[in-house]
Amino acid sequence: MRSIIFKRIVMLALIFITSYLVIGNLLHRVVFPEKKPAVSTWFKPGQELYSKTEGFRQTVLKQESGYVHCTLEIEPFAAGPPSHIHMGFDEVFEIESGELTVWVNGEIKKLHAGEVLRIPRGTPHKPYNETADTIRTKGPIAFPEKFAFCLVQVYGAMDRQPGFERSSQAILQMPLFQTNGFDSYLADGPPVFMQKTMGWVVVPMSRLLGYSSYYREFDPFYNQK
Repeated sequence: MRSIIFKRIVMLALIFITSYLVIGNLLHRVVFPEKKPAVSTWFKPGQELYSKTEGFRQTVLKQESGYVHCTLEIEPFAAGPPSHIHMGFDEVFEIESGELTVWVNGEIKKLHAGEVLRIPRGTPHKPYNETADTIRTKGPIAFPEKFAFCLVQVYGAMDRQPGFERSSQAILQMPLFQTNGFDSYLADGPPVFMQKTMGWVVVPMSRLLGYSSYYREFDPFYNQK
């Protein structure tokens, strides 16, 4: 008897979870899709992607063939982003001036003017500035346009709430960014495949609670359109 009851409970739980995932994502993506700008025409030369929290200032040079090309300045003693992983693109730092410190998979690297570091996709890393000088990169850094679009939103969330990346709000907010193109996952969190899976589970609940992947208040370019 207990075995039958247990099997029924498991079956009901599976039906509930499957219904939640199917219906929730259908409502999120098809019935009530988010309203946001067209990413393919969003960026213009001269626009700045700036995070006070990270101390990174990126200036758009162009948007072309699905990528946004930017220059990068890193402020003195900038903390940089949390240690993270990109799964869909490599990241390249070529230094024009200053000394950049990069934590790469447990190893500290120091980059000086004229030096280049390519961080292959899937590699945990964290760039930051330990000096009193502003660091400038040489040549553009190219990001997928959907990543760059979400990066502006992430910057806004981080600057509004210090410690956002470790907050309870981030648990509900970040999956929305990630499922919309923000290819960045915590290096010291669960394995990336688990972070992705949890994203699909959390997103319907996030939308129900009023979270979004685009906030006009975090869009510094809104009045420039």
